[in-house]
Amino acid sequence: MWSPMTTDFIGFHDRVVPRGSLGRFALAGAFNSSIFYAAWTISMFLLPKTDVRILWGIFWGLTGVLAHFVHRMYTFDGHKSLAWTFPAAIPVYIGSLVGSSMTIGWLSEKYPNQIEWMGVPNMLCWGVLIWLVMRVFVFQYSGSIPHASQGDQMG
Repeated sequence: MWSPMTTDFIGFHDRVVPRGSLGRFALAGAFNSSIFYAAWTISMFLLPKTDVRILWGIFWGLTGVLAHFVHRMYTFDGHKSLAWTFPAAIPVYIGSLVGSSMTIGWLSEKYPNQIEWMGVPNMLCWGVLIWLVMRVFVFQYSGSIPHASQGDQMG
């Protein structure tokens, strides 16, 4: 099914950014964050009178659902059921939604002319916290326990 070049790349990719790693989370997060950031910045342009925290929260929440499935399939693995991971992720995303909305609000008051740029470190800081909580509590990922999705990484 896969060509030798594809399987070589997959093996190389899995060695460079193994499942559960912050690097792999960052790659998936770059995809998720690009969608979020584009929607947020466009919404600020289209709705300039709307509080930046409201727009941030709306798009953080919407892309949080997308992020859960991206991280489930790509970053971590499916050894925990969706019935476990999705409800377990909801408090993480709600907490990060509230916290990141508060910090973007503070940043918008402190740096009103650079708010688009301030969104980037805000996303990055909250992203590291989310990765840690998702890895430990939601997906309960452990690189030392081989799961079905890691079969190609064994040996």
